[in-house]
Amino acid sequence: MLATRVRTTHESECPDIGPICAVRDEPPQIHDQRFTVGELRASVAHAFTESLGADLQVPLRLNHTTIQFRRLDGTPVTLDYENIHHRNETLFGLGDPWVLGRYTFPLGLVRLSARAGFTVPLARTVEDPFALGRAGLPHQHVQFGSGTVQPLLALEAERTWDSWSAQAWGHAQLAVAENSHGFRPGHRFGIGVSGELRLVGSLRASVGADLANEQPEQWGGVIQQDGNLGRTDVLVGGGLFWGTRDMQLGLTLRVPVYSHIIGHHGQLEYPGLLSLNVGTVLGQ
Repeated sequence: MLATRVRTTHESECPDIGPICAVRDEPPQIHDQRFTVGELRASVAHAFTESLGADLQVPLRLNHTTIQFRRLDGTPVTLDYENIHHRNETLFGLGDPWVLGRYTFPLGLVRLSARAGFTVPLARTVEDPFALGRAGLPHQHVQFGSGTVQPLLALEAERTWDSWSAQAWGHAQLAVAENSHGFRPGHRFGIGVSGELRLVGSLRASVGADLANEQPEQWGGVIQQDGNLGRTDVLVGGGLFWGTRDMQLGLTLRVPVYSHIIGHHGQLEYPGLLSLNVGTVLGQ
């Protein structure tokens, strides 16, 4: 289970504010939007042999949004018309499941795991929000899936000593086609390193750093300059893990130390990512 809060603010002026601009000269506004984002991801991994296995991951996602409209001096304003871009709402639904094959093998004292697979396009998608916005119609930017099959690639390496271990990993989620609405998400890449130390008994502590990169999205083959133009984030953090033969528990917190959002006309802030993990092993 992963959760965070996100805040984004940007200025908007006519004609982008919406149809009200054809009725009267609406003054510029600040749109102050806050998101509470959560994901519950069920993951099942099965080993056919010591080297070969398969993974299935099924995410459920929650997105709760609130919007505060402000004057340019920052004071709140209540609109007497419907804003076509933003609204208070809660969205909940299935994300695109992941299906992966796994091959684990030793390389000297290092244990390597290579994964390859694809996403299954079962999640909710939306019509082109930029086309709807230009037509003066209400629209939605939040969607829980891509609407297409996306290849997945990952490689993990682990080295274990008596009381501690070190890990490194990298993954790629590739967008190779656009969906029926003309949407093509950006490629996503990530790399990370971490170390884990046994404290006492079955209790372990970890520290690590991740780098995540997302490329620009496209609608109808066009990169919209007021859309998602891509970003790069570096996060650091740590966690505590406890495990027995039958049960594993983990709690981690990662905070951003660097964020670069390409061409974003507003600001997007989040305090960190909190993750709770619960697992068990069957058939031992």
